[in-house]
Amino acid sequence: MKFSSIIKDALMLLVITLVLVAVLSVAKVVTQPAIDKANAEAQIRAFNEVCPGYNSSEDISSDVVGASAGYDATLNGETPVLRCKNEAGEIIGYIVQCTSKGFGGPLNLIVGFDKTANVTGVRYANTPQETPGLGMKTTEPSFLDSWLNRNSDNVSEVDTISGATVSSTAFKQAVSLACMFANRAANMDGGI
Repeated sequence: MKFSSIIKDALMLLVITLVLVAVLSVAKVVTQPAIDKANAEAQIRAFNEVCPGYNSSEDISSDVVGASAGYDATLNGETPVLRCKNEAGEIIGYIVQCTSKGFGGPLNLIVGFDKTANVTGVRYANTPQETPGLGMKTTEPSFLDSWLNRNSDNVSEVDTISGATVSSTAFKQAVSLACMFANRAANMDGGI
């Protein structure tokens, strides 16, 4: 093989690579607005699911979040504590996004509360990577519904799932942390 043939082949591969990069870049630019819109709509649906009547929110994280010693759970996301409002602009509750370490990885939760810091809904922000069967029981409606109307006074009364102790304990820690922050927010707003 001649040296010029190698150069010619290398240049051809370079041109092909540059063309593919350009095509992929254009595809990303063209599809990104649709992806962003779909993500925003999914977030609004999730927020409505955990905080019925949700129309808008404001980030109150800096006012609410303080020391969270004693919890193996952390806040997650850019706006982890939200004050939720209905269409009339009235405060209807709070949403707290938090994460705790489950058996298969992080459990990212969205927890909704009413104005008095009672849980109105809990859902996963994304699909957890827990053990199929046992660990995934934390995604079942019966488990998620067991948190409804709980608050910082009685959240510890929810039982863990037998055989999925790590996952359900991590879930409980995340909801407990969310309850603590929702309680602070409700106190700040005069709801409690």
